[in-house]
Amino acid sequence: MTDSAASPAGGPAERPLREVPVLIGAAEMADIDAAAQRLGLSQDALMESAGAVVSELAVVELSRLAEGVEGPGGPLAESTLSVVLCGPGNNGGDGFVAARRLAAAGQRVLAVLVGDASRIGGGKTDGGHAAAHNWAVLQAMASAGSLELFVAPAPELLLKLRPRLSPASLIIDALLGSGAAGPLREPISTAVDLVNAIRTHARAAGRGCTVLAVDAPTRVDLTNGGHSDPVVQADLTVTFHRGKAGFALDREARAFAGRYFVAPIGIPLEAESGIVPPDGEWPPARITQVTWDEPVPREQEGFVRPGGDVPAGPGVQD
Repeated sequence: MTDSAASPAGGPAERPLREVPVLIGAAEMADIDAAAQRLGLSQDALMESAGAVVSELAVVELSRLAEGVEGPGGPLAESTLSVVLCGPGNNGGDGFVAARRLAAAGQRVLAVLVGDASRIGGGKTDGGHAAAHNWAVLQAMASAGSLELFVAPAPELLLKLRPRLSPASLIIDALLGSGAAGPLREPISTAVDLVNAIRTHARAAGRGCTVLAVDAPTRVDLTNGGHSDPVVQADLTVTFHRGKAGFALDREARAFAGRYFVAPIGIPLEAESGIVPPDGEWPPARITQVTWDEPVPREQEGFVRPGGDVPAGPGVQD
């Protein structure tokens, strides 16, 4: 696709052709995020947009799961339960926003902070302030009875919650984001095992249970597709701004992610300057489901393309 714009002299000025699929890794996404904030987009706004996307996909999935549970006399089963498992970082902050929005939309929500509340935000960054703010809002909603909220800083406390979590129709994995590295630590490791066990047992009982991962299943590496042990088995994953290379590079990572969506969160193209090649494809303007082609070698013409030049397949607009 070629766009043109008027030159100062009035003639058409060709812009760079945008045709090469570009996928990015964790470092590129962090750079783009930082550039967007320098351009004036606050971390609060980014977190709100990300959480809104998660809640939008969650509502669609909950509607699908609820189909067929009503009879002539009304509901045949209790309303669906959404469980949101949040770590203390920015990925957890996205989960806080999603939990708040789902509860505000009338959904039955149980949110769990998997970790120590004193670690939320860290008090040092704008992103930390955004997560801390959304945590305070979630606490206020819990006090008002709009949702259930628990804190589980230790594996034992998390396991005690299992009877409350097991009826979930939807589990949102907002445990770890793109900045995570190394082996899983507790209580995150136990949380991952718990997510997989609840999903497996629900399906064995013939009951629907969907796992929605925020940015990546905990913990699949966005850059190379490597994963922790244990790792969340998701049914759908939503990532932000651009597709991440790790899922194109690694078949196993794609299997852990399930259906893969890329969603815009308001980051301007100017934030990509020097990070994404100027001839690279535009990021999706809407929530888009991505299918993956096998890796295809590409010529390197002086620009090292983020994501190892692995093409995405055709997208499906939602």
